[in-house]
Amino acid sequence: MKASPFDHRQDRELGEALRSALTGQNEAEFVRRVVDAAVDIQQLQAGGDEWWEILNVWARPGLAAAAIGTIAAAALWWSGSRGPIESSTALADPLQASVEIPAAFLASEAPDLNEVLALELGN
Repeated sequence: MKASPFDHRQDRELGEALRSALTGQNEAEFVRRVVDAAVDIQQLQAGGDEWWEILNVWARPGLAAAAIGTIAAAALWWSGSRGPIESSTALADPLQASVEIPAAFLASEAPDLNEVLALELGN
């Protein structure tokens, strides 16, 4: 197990620095500086834009992307609904009974690679 780099003991130097920074002669001046800093940070984080103003900027590109996606999906669906494309080089259905299976594939032993290649190449 690794030792933690955190030292739980009191750090006198850091404690004195914090005490001197957080206490002073004029407590009201310190409170005013802290509140002013908090207000500045809050204004920076807010950026002055409300959430609906940000979404308003995104609305047109979002609607355009949705329209393009819908048109593309409709085009794909429409092209597929016209039926399958028939070609003269269609492969035979391997589950049909009319397809002949060569005897080399029905043997109980693994077929010789040369026989398989010869059958496939028509030799």
